[in-house]
Amino acid sequence: MTDEDVVLGDLELTRSLTIQMSAIGTLGFVVAASLFAVLFQTVTGAPPTFRFAPDVGWWTGALNAVLLIVLSTAFVIPHELLHGLAIRYYGGKPRYGVGVAHFILPYAYATADEEFTRNQFVVILLTPLVVLTAVGVPLMLALEWGWLLVPLAANAAGAVADVWMTLTLLGYPKHVRIEDHETGVRLIGKESDRPRPLSVTSLVWDALAGAAVSAFGVLVVLAVAGPLVLSAMGVESITIGTEGTITYLFSFTETATEISMGVGPAVLVVGALLGLLYALIRSYFRVVRA
Repeated sequence: MTDEDVVLGDLELTRSLTIQMSAIGTLGFVVAASLFAVLFQTVTGAPPTFRFAPDVGWWTGALNAVLLIVLSTAFVIPHELLHGLAIRYYGGKPRYGVGVAHFILPYAYATADEEFTRNQFVVILLTPLVVLTAVGVPLMLALEWGWLLVPLAANAAGAVADVWMTLTLLGYPKHVRIEDHETGVRLIGKESDRPRPLSVTSLVWDALAGAAVSAFGVLVVLAVAGPLVLSAMGVESITIGTEGTITYLFSFTETATEISMGVGPAVLVVGALLGLLYALIRSYFRVVRA
């Protein structure tokens, strides 16, 4: 560092951030898998299938599920190798490893001892997400490998930390330099480079975190509490939204012989709205307290 350089901050995976990333990663997997499935069926005219083993017994389904998990986990290897390839492109020497953040979120990493500019590090962060998606999606459609959507969705969900870091770094000037390490990064620049309390980066991240937690909360309330409350109130049938469209939120039917319920994609819409509201309130208090 020169005499004018200061440490602007250390971006680390705190416990609260790890919990948020776990929630967003789960939601991201569901959304990505749904989008890839819709794309696959639109192009090929058939729904994706996930069968690898022959139908020879009760354990066939379990074996297919295990193979999907293995494939999704195996995507971590090319993901980190692509990080390393980008590091090498900018003159670094990558090192690789694995860990568990706060005993909650397993992760793998590729890091280096060299410094990088902001834009260089953004490329390093996003290379696996862009490359694996750009290669994997056409391959899935051309060969009609519907099962490939699972590891592709897992790769997208696993890039949550990379996207978060990218959004955070874009709040700083492009001349800021980055020192990477296993559990986070250090930002180096001038005192005037510190971001303002109210930033688009903070707003976006709070909205994503709020949407993930809100959507999960709404889903739990509707799926668990909804049928119990409606049954206790004597409601025999109710539908919120139009089935088959993004407005479909919830349906419930109770007859003499059975109780059925359904939850639709509007859960994500409600989550997004609540997430945005949460982000706006957080931004307001950041300014007030600054």
